Amino acid sequence: MDRRKRKTQKNITAVFYQLLKKKSYEEISVSQICQVADINRGTFYLHFIDKDDLLEKSISHEMQELVEYCEGNGETSNQLKLEKTFEYITEHREELRRLLGADKQGFFAQFQIEYLMEQMTDQSSLTSIFFAHGLVGLLEYYLMNDISEVEISEELEKLTYSFR
Repeated sequence: MDRRKRKTQKNITAVFYQLLKKKSYEEISVSQICQVADINRGTFYLHFIDKDDLLEKSISHEMQELVEYCEGNGETSNQLKLEKTFEYITEHREELRRLLGADKQGFFAQFQIEYLMEQMTDQSSLTSIFFAHGLVGLLEYYLMNDISEVEISEELEKLTYSFR
């Protein structure tokens, strides 16, 4: 992708995040995004199919950033990757909370579950499914509620003890 396209997509996404700070997802329209981004609707549709596509690509981008953060130091321990996951989520909690609140299609959960299932090759498939769905539920609960980082860390320590 050339530099101009990347810059335009980045601008549209930044405006989308900015609007999510002020309004619910349902209240945001493509027209509003275009107006604030100072682009025409045709430009928006060159980059995204619709508002849901923009949301899905925004979530996908955030999840890719999360994966790179967790694996960036070459870490192979699932326990340490899990700790890095919550570290990243804590640092980006507000942005992720807004995206998750807008995510009615379950893109966030789908991405996380697929990634976790790929990581848990040393567990049976049923154990992996159970753990992945439970962890994603915990991540979502952590994002959407006022739980301290200390409290979630203590609970994770208890929950993951049996998987070591």
